[in-house]
Amino acid sequence: MILQTRVDTGRLEHGFGYDDRIMFLGSCFAGEIGRRCKDLWLDVPVNPFGVLFNPCSIAASLALLGGSGLFTMADVMETPVGFCSLHHHTSFARPTAAEFLDNANTTLEEARRCYSSAKWVIVTFGTSFVYRHKASGIIAANCLKLPQKDFERVRITPEQVYGSLLPFVSADSNRQWIFTVSPVRHLADGLHQNQLSKAVLHLGIDRIVAECANAHYFPAYEILVDELRDYRFYAEDMAHPSAQTVNYVFDRFMEYGLKRGDTELLERARKLEAMMSHRPLIPGSTQALAFERNRDKALSDFLHQIGRDFK
Repeated sequence: MILQTRVDTGRLEHGFGYDDRIMFLGSCFAGEIGRRCKDLWLDVPVNPFGVLFNPCSIAASLALLGGSGLFTMADVMETPVGFCSLHHHTSFARPTAAEFLDNANTTLEEARRCYSSAKWVIVTFGTSFVYRHKASGIIAANCLKLPQKDFERVRITPEQVYGSLLPFVSADSNRQWIFTVSPVRHLADGLHQNQLSKAVLHLGIDRIVAECANAHYFPAYEILVDELRDYRFYAEDMAHPSAQTVNYVFDRFMEYGLKRGDTELLERARKLEAMMSHRPLIPGSTQALAFERNRDKALSDFLHQIGRDFK
């Protein structure tokens, strides 16, 4: 008997690898996959503006990454979470405006260097609902716990999803893009509105992928909703995938996207990750010190092979 509908992800003909810089942008699901890539020593900058949920804010962040200006006091707002901007997640909030600007601009300049050399950009959309700040007209990356009356809530269209991202995808045919839709359910919208919101994202992505040879789609959403399809694969909030599920989707993503020649490197990285997390029963013992020497040498050899510094 066949008791599961397995999603066919296919496999990229020319995938990413340990010699590529891969930038992740978007929802917390992008952050989870990006963090696992980073833990396995792939060159992965993740969310330089914090978690971003909607396509318009992701497009705005890409414009900033490709630009030359810096954030100024005109961008800073005093909010219930601290001083921040409508371009950032609350994790960027700081006690003073000066601290916020210093951190935001330092991060922006570093992110620009990463983006300029990134061969791959992985984008995860979470929702097509956006919150437009009435006073400034800016679509907020995060509402920063400001009053609801300060924002207009709108669901954008598939054409807006397509139009907001197409200029960045088509600007450089050598840069590869992978789009995904986050399987995280936005239950506050109601299940019907959540489905409509995700459908808008799917339609927008589908048009980009159809027109651009350097744009690809990975079915993270379908793997959870159609293949796993059971509440045991969700966390306690019944909205986010469990850690086990994220690990499963990550494995499927690597099968889909990692170049075949780097599979052995990935397996070595997994073994190294396990070694790095090992805690000896008797720290400082002869056996523990020998293990640490072997671990450090294995890590040094691996990083040398993939062209990274051992720190």
